[in-house]
Amino acid sequence: MYGIPKGLFCLLLCILVTGFPGSISLADYSIGTIIETTGSVHEKFSGTWNMDDGNGINVSGIYSDSEITNGGNFNLKKQLGMRESSSSQNVLDTQKTMSYSSGHSGGHLMAEEFMSFADERRFNNTAASICFSDPYNESSNGFHEQTASFSINNAKQVSLSSSGRYSAGSLDYSINTGEPGNRSSIGLDGTLKTQFEGKTITNGHETRLYDRTLISGIIESFSRIYHGGETQELSGISSSTGSMMEKTLVTTQFINNNTIPGSIIQGDSVYSADMMSNGGRTMVTRQVTGGEKISAERIITYKSEGNRSIQASEHAFTSRFQLPETGFNNPVCVFAGPPLEPDNSQYAPYKEASAKTGVAGVSSAQISSSTILGDISDSYLPNLEYRAKIEVPIGFDASLVERMQDTDEDGRFEDLNGNGNLDMQDLVLLFQNFRWIGESNISARIDFNQNGRADYADIVTIFQAMNRNSADIS
Repeated sequence: MYGIPKGLFCLLLCILVTGFPGSISLADYSIGTIIETTGSVHEKFSGTWNMDDGNGINVSGIYSDSEITNGGNFNLKKQLGMRESSSSQNVLDTQKTMSYSSGHSGGHLMAEEFMSFADERRFNNTAASICFSDPYNESSNGFHEQTASFSINNAKQVSLSSSGRYSAGSLDYSINTGEPGNRSSIGLDGTLKTQFEGKTITNGHETRLYDRTLISGIIESFSRIYHGGETQELSGISSSTGSMMEKTLVTTQFINNNTIPGSIIQGDSVYSADMMSNGGRTMVTRQVTGGEKISAERIITYKSEGNRSIQASEHAFTSRFQLPETGFNNPVCVFAGPPLEPDNSQYAPYKEASAKTGVAGVSSAQISSSTILGDISDSYLPNLEYRAKIEVPIGFDASLVERMQDTDEDGRFEDLNGNGNLDMQDLVLLFQNFRWIGESNISARIDFNQNGRADYADIVTIFQAMNRNSADIS
């Protein structure tokens, strides 16, 4: 360790070794850790952070991390520090690099990092109002809550770096494994889960972001960069061979009760995207921003050998509601002025727009989309721009034709996998390659219901035949 005040060394050493939770007060300090070892490792730190400046600003936070191995080669370098730059701006910095290889030891690594911060700023905004109000009424001017975390389970190999910084209501966090574009470099062999949550509440406006990724297998590269403050921003790149699950949800709400001239405006915008695969090669690039408006970009490329599949969906919704600006029913302020008549040529009380796309159960796909949900407080019309392009290449296996068999010599292929029986695998192969077979010169040989064409009713016919435990589908 280094950079620790002499009087604080024993306390911090105890916290670091035992995992005893500490209370971080307002002071400048840093903790440095270097570990290079072969064998078992158990390292843990946790601490809490809180501050109240007495002027309406209250800040609290939690930080913890740990690493456990039961063998193998382990290297860790990390720095944790906090400094008090001013009474209203405390800064927490973390930086960490970690590498691990189980080699022939049969060991594995488990690790996690978690940070969560919240701040509330309360001031008296009513004292200068020309309307009658309670001069002692405190109102919340802003509330921010940000959380970032990752956990690793049963990893045989790891190459990872992470960094976090909290300052003045904003959290910046990044995690990276491997090298993007370098398939020969394995960033992680195991299971990785990341989770980001952000919430910002100001007078009349609220924005929330939730993002979770669970990825398991050979992870060539993985990157997440998060910024949480007045806006929530997340960008990421993933490249892996294995299973993956991603879910992102961004919501924004606006309400304005305006006493001059006397209107109520409120609206909601929601963006949701998810993706799940049970294997295969997946590459994902995405970026999402939430604030006064929501914007998102996503590109997914997926490929398997036909025995794995992907499903993905995306939703966008926005609505806006406004009462006419009459001022009749809002005698809140006696100085509001004369009533204003609504402009009926432009006024509509409620408007909404939505878009939705999805793909499910395909063995290969290329998906790209862009979304913009405009500022719902800015226009009478909900502003939704959504574009999506989904390509599902024909997942045809050329060796399939060589394996097909006509077991009862009726001119139709009942046995697609060539094992001599009609079974569920034949049904799966037909479904995955149906588009190619239906457009080929052997389409008549899968016309099992004999209606003169190859269609999805033939798949139903095969399924019914399987239930009868009979290969005779003529």
